[in-house]
Amino acid sequence: MLARDLETLCEALRAKDLLASLDTPEAQANLHASLAQANSILPEEAFEWLARQFKILPYGPSRPALSVQTESLFRLLAGQTDAAQPWLPVGPLGPLLIIGHHNPATLDAWGIPGAFCLKVLLSQSHYAEYRRQLDERLAARPLGPNSAPHPARDLERGGSPEAALRWLLTEYPFGPEEKERLTKALESLSGVAANHVVSVKALPAGFGAALRHLCTGEFVFNASLAPRQSAFPETLLEKHSVFPLFVGIRTVYLLSPQKEIFGFEDEWLSSNEDHREFRPVLADKESIVRVINRDRSNAAATGTETFVGELAESGAANVVEIDPQDIARVNPASINTTAEQALQWVLHRSITGGASDLHIEKYYNMARFRGRIDGELVTLFSAPEEMLPRYVSLIKNYSNMGQERQAAQDGRFSLRIGKRRVDCRVSAIPCRKDQQKITIRYLEKEGGVRKLSELNLSKRNLELLQAAMTRDQGLILITGPTGSGKTTTLYALLNGVNSENINIQTIEDPIEYEVEGLNQTQTDPVHDIDFAQGLRRLMRADPDVILIGECRDEETASAAVNAALTGHLVLTTLHANDCLRAVSRFISMGVPPYLLADSLALSQAQRLVRRLCGQCKHMVPLTAGQRRLFAANKIPLGPDVTHLYEAEGCPECRETGYRGRIALMELCPIDHEIADLIAVNAPQGEMRKIATKQGLRTLYQEGLVAVMKGDTSLDEINCLAYTGVAASESEESAGADEFAI
Repeated sequence: MLARDLETLCEALRAKDLLASLDTPEAQANLHASLAQANSILPEEAFEWLARQFKILPYGPSRPALSVQTESLFRLLAGQTDAAQPWLPVGPLGPLLIIGHHNPATLDAWGIPGAFCLKVLLSQSHYAEYRRQLDERLAARPLGPNSAPHPARDLERGGSPEAALRWLLTEYPFGPEEKERLTKALESLSGVAANHVVSVKALPAGFGAALRHLCTGEFVFNASLAPRQSAFPETLLEKHSVFPLFVGIRTVYLLSPQKEIFGFEDEWLSSNEDHREFRPVLADKESIVRVINRDRSNAAATGTETFVGELAESGAANVVEIDPQDIARVNPASINTTAEQALQWVLHRSITGGASDLHIEKYYNMARFRGRIDGELVTLFSAPEEMLPRYVSLIKNYSNMGQERQAAQDGRFSLRIGKRRVDCRVSAIPCRKDQQKITIRYLEKEGGVRKLSELNLSKRNLELLQAAMTRDQGLILITGPTGSGKTTTLYALLNGVNSENINIQTIEDPIEYEVEGLNQTQTDPVHDIDFAQGLRRLMRADPDVILIGECRDEETASAAVNAALTGHLVLTTLHANDCLRAVSRFISMGVPPYLLADSLALSQAQRLVRRLCGQCKHMVPLTAGQRRLFAANKIPLGPDVTHLYEAEGCPECRETGYRGRIALMELCPIDHEIADLIAVNAPQGEMRKIATKQGLRTLYQEGLVAVMKGDTSLDEINCLAYTGVAASESEESAGADEFAI
């Protein structure tokens, strides 16, 4: 091989007019040919060879995407340029901008001082994609007048981190708030060596690594920008706190918190015939650990332990680690906070705040995050509209979803917050003007399956549910709208009978909680497993108890009824307003009334209402109108009931007056008298009269009992007033004053 002379190479490139333009596949092929002709460089090695010669990092992103925070930093630092192919922004490292190019000899960097930049080598295809994105954004929002800073003095290499930060505060175009924040952080840098600056917690994210680069000139990189990998076992990377940034033919660039990686090299080379050189690239150790955890699910050897009660498919989903201590230091409104940091801050806040769902959407000119807390949507965070595509891209990255904007998509990932484990089901819906709406459903991996005794049931309802689960056959219906807690109730029922001598089979879409002792099957249209077909196959598995996730059609409803008639206890859900309307729904789906009458054991309707905050709820005198309301609904008020409770608001409940939710359940056991009415498809009014005489309480009546106990307020149950006892019914009802409270 001839001597690799850089001037010879450049002459060959200029002769073929390759330094000026490399924007076509043909030009890229000519570059490879020129490299081989000039210095006998193999085409497949040209990329990393150029990086070595110019002493810059080869960088191969998995998805070249110009993030919003990168664009913001670029606009802060960049001036105008007349170059046809200047360096392009790739990512941030604290206040420094990472810029990339396929031709490392290019000089034009938008007038940004070299001390404020980190250079990486891009392939032609990656460069073209970054350029296309930047052109689109500059066309929409052109750069203003040349505002690139021009430092009055150069930074001296080899100085202290404290001196580097003082230089930044003097020469860098920080805003007043950021200057004040960094000035306070100066105190923490006194006597800190450059090798340890990345661990200083008082600094904003990325600043430690940036200061280290300014002091030493060493390769330093943002670990969060590293592409996914499968070249090295995750356990080995985790052991040595390293992660591959670029895996070349002759060289592997490894992110490392130290300049020496001898331990990793020795262990890897001792078990592999790998003659490549390993070169360290400095990065924050905590960031490297987070990237390893991000990649855990895709590693060739995960070594991930399994836990009882994990959610289905968690092993196939990404696992995102959130460190509560790191999140506590994040200011989501800061210009130096990355999009991923802000997103994880919102995820952490929504989960710790008790949200069941998180909505990410455009609202006017903002990107809005709303959490459903206690059944109501609450705005948790807002950011500029231009940040929304970045948040959406990150969520899709977590969920292994494509980046299409016009397709409805579903995915999932898992969150680890300390020892807490949460599964996240993600739905992406296209909206107008090429926007997208992201909805995340949180499902607790641990503590998600509850017991019946934990559901705040009345004595009557608890006894009815327990009695229904002792039957050897029959159909149990759990009805209610989306978000009413049907799944929680179903798993609580199964949890009560889960034992060695009972075979429990389920068919679900999706499997929300993986529970030991339950044989759970996921619907799979590809393999012709829907609810109806899956139930027929489960019948061959000798089940005692069967759970059907939802009755959506005639075929599934008929299969559920037939299973209940043939000696199985069947549990399923249905969307209906109350427990007796569920009977009509089944009949309307084509189930013969006489078969439903023989199979139905219990019908239940439920809703969730907010619980009054125990810290701030206050008593108000019971009015005459309220007494008449209770009397009209046949809820007796004892002589000692003189007050009700209302919501007030305090810091504990976010000034809402409510904290947590309780379930209201309307239960109707099907005895012979009601079964006879179902068999002849009698009007609902007749069935309701019989059920009321037998002790049925409507959802509104259950709500009134909860109000009387001080669990909730009258305002909270007003939405259920339509289920209350009508005047004519209340006059005819007998035994209603004997309800067990």
